[in-house]
Amino acid sequence: MGFFEKLSHAVKFRKPDNLKVVVLSVVAATIFWLFNALNKEYNTTVNYPISWQFDNQTYMVVEELPDKVRINVTGLGWNLLRASLGLKVKPVTVLLTNPLASRKISGVSLTNKISDQLDELRLNYILNDTLHLYIDRRATRNFAVYVDSAHISLEPGYRIVSPIRCSVDVVEVEGPETMLMAIPSDTFLLKIPQEEISSNYDEELEFTLPRPELYVFTPPAARVQFEVAEFVEDKRKINIVAQGFPDRNAPLLKDSTCTVEYLVRKDRQEEVVADSFRVVADYALFNPQDSTILLQIQKTHPLAIEARLAHPQVKLLFHE
Repeated sequence: MGFFEKLSHAVKFRKPDNLKVVVLSVVAATIFWLFNALNKEYNTTVNYPISWQFDNQTYMVVEELPDKVRINVTGLGWNLLRASLGLKVKPVTVLLTNPLASRKISGVSLTNKISDQLDELRLNYILNDTLHLYIDRRATRNFAVYVDSAHISLEPGYRIVSPIRCSVDVVEVEGPETMLMAIPSDTFLLKIPQEEISSNYDEELEFTLPRPELYVFTPPAARVQFEVAEFVEDKRKINIVAQGFPDRNAPLLKDSTCTVEYLVRKDRQEEVVADSFRVVADYALFNPQDSTILLQIQKTHPLAIEARLAHPQVKLLFHE
């Protein structure tokens, strides 16, 4: 092996050891620099934790309270690093004896409280000009409960065929007094969230308002029940009953029957028969201009809904 080959082999062999030495040197230098830097005094801005104390039974938070205040402090690097990381930092506690009157708090007003808790740091100034608080009095209000039947979504062809039952008549709501009293109605409409219902309904619905985290409902929910059925179109041919016609030379009905169209439950369609209806041609409604009488449906079957006449008029034939 030649000289250059031996030299190259030696360098390659020693390279890992040299790299380790370099790395250890850099780490040691970094640690030395860091310790040296952290032992010096600096000015910096940190977020200091703040907690609020008030009567939670009487008052409640409507908007999240500020949990930090920005302060400029002077101190050793170690202490500043600890404060920046929030290590062993005791929050400053602010007592609110009258939260309704404390909608705004000046940052400067916290100077003494924060200074007393900064054992190893010196407070220079507070950056926050104003801290905004939104606390309201707790209140309760009762609402009559109704189901919003006008906006129940049913599958086409289906209808509600029973009373709508609700297990709750009155709900008590606890929340922020200002927002509770701003609700204009004394009634609470329960909305049915399901779409295109096609079977009997039996669900427990939770009471809710915008910003539900602010309210407590007693009871928290109500059970709503009702029955639905499919309706189909049907029709029957009915004999027309003449009424009020003159005894002598009475005109004749051109058509003695008419067709009644209606909707009926699909599962009870056969219960509706022709005798269930009564259609009358009342001579008092005779129109001499076109010799017709407007027909009237005087009786229908309870299961037949939206009954109507296919041809609502009948023509009269007079004797010559």
